[in-house]
Amino acid sequence: MFDLANLFKRFSFEKNDRRFRIYNLIILIMALSLYLLNNHFLHDLNWFFMFHFNDFLAIVVLLSFLNIVYPYKLTNLWLIILVTILASFVWEYVALFIKAGAIFDFADILCYFGSMVIYLIILYLIEGKINVSI
Repeated sequence: MFDLANLFKRFSFEKNDRRFRIYNLIILIMALSLYLLNNHFLHDLNWFFMFHFNDFLAIVVLLSFLNIVYPYKLTNLWLIILVTILASFVWEYVALFIKAGAIFDFADILCYFGSMVIYLIILYLIEGKINVSI
């Protein structure tokens, strides 16, 4: 049947500790500050800031938020890729059906994966490793 303990062992889930949550809170505050800065000042600089910079921050915001509220560390590379794929699907495909004026943009998906890479680099700097177990 479904063995939750075996699943946690297989993906090397660690309990979320206070230090890790604080680091993710700092990441979240910085990303949201960049979002506000972009919406008020940077969006006039060029097309990247106008159309894609917020998408570049989206996965960083999502993963740092999940690591604050979820009781286990979300540090497994494959789970982070899965979260990024699911978020891309919802934000680019499902949004077409629920948000008027939404359009599919492949460049946004590239920004989401770029954001994922930025988060993985930050995660490596915090943890000193990237969990790649399957």
